[in-house]
Amino acid sequence: MTRVKKKRSDANRIEWGERPPRRSEKLADPDSYESRKKRANEKRKKHKSVYEKHLEQEEREEARAAQKGARGGRLAEKIRRLNQEKRELEAGDDEND
Repeated sequence: MTRVKKKRSDANRIEWGERPPRRSEKLADPDSYESRKKRANEKRKKHKSVYEKHLEQEEREEARAAQKGARGGRLAEKIRRLNQEKRELEAGDDEND
C-alpha cells in the first residue's frame, strides 16, 4: 500500500489584495489573531521572583502586626481597664486570705 500525500488546500487562504495589513491594523481589530494573542499573553499569570515573594510576605506580616496593635477603641480600652482593676482586686483578696 502506498501512502497518499496530503495536499494543501486553499480553503483557509486569505486574499489581502495589494498588501497585507500592518501589525498595528491587526491589533486594532479585537477579533484578530494578533490581538487575541496579545491579550492572552497579558492575561497569563506571571511568576514572581523570590525577592518579590519575600517582600510581599514582609508586608503581610507588618500589616498583621499593625492590625493587632491598632485593635479596639475607647470602649475596648475601658473594658481592659475594668478587667485590670478586677484582677487587681482579686489578687488583693487572695493575698489577704
